[in-house]
Amino acid sequence: IKKARIAPMPGNVDLAHIAQHDGRFTVEGFQFIAEALGRAADLFGKRELQGSARHLTAVELVAGAVDLAAERWSLLGDLVLANWGIRSPGDIGAITFALIEHGIFSKEASDRIEDFQAAEKLEIAVAQRVRLRVSQL
Repeated sequence: IKKARIAPMPGNVDLAHIAQHDGRFTVEGFQFIAEALGRAADLFGKRELQGSARHLTAVELVAGAVDLAAERWSLLGDLVLANWGIRSPGDIGAITFALIEHGIFSKEASDRIEDFQAAEKLEIAVAQRVRLRVSQL
């Protein structure tokens, strides 16, 4: 699978260092989840909000990742993510919390990594999102 071009993160964030330090996911996986946050904010109308109103839930962040994967790679989306080490909503949570730990994302006191387990399996969610996109053509 072709490697994705890594867009620079604000504030000189070194995702390659974070990915290497974590060891479970590729830098592309970290970049993708960072991009998925923006997609989720758009999907749920939170991009222009301020403060806690802008907060995304774990399920919303997973939905953003699924939508972005379905758009970019269609039914191969879950396979591309798996190639980067992202095989479950829990993996999205692990990357999210690593990005929180490094000050890239923020969280509210009630956020827990276990919240990501409430999201649907990635292969099912990507396939459903692709079908929805096709039905809207």
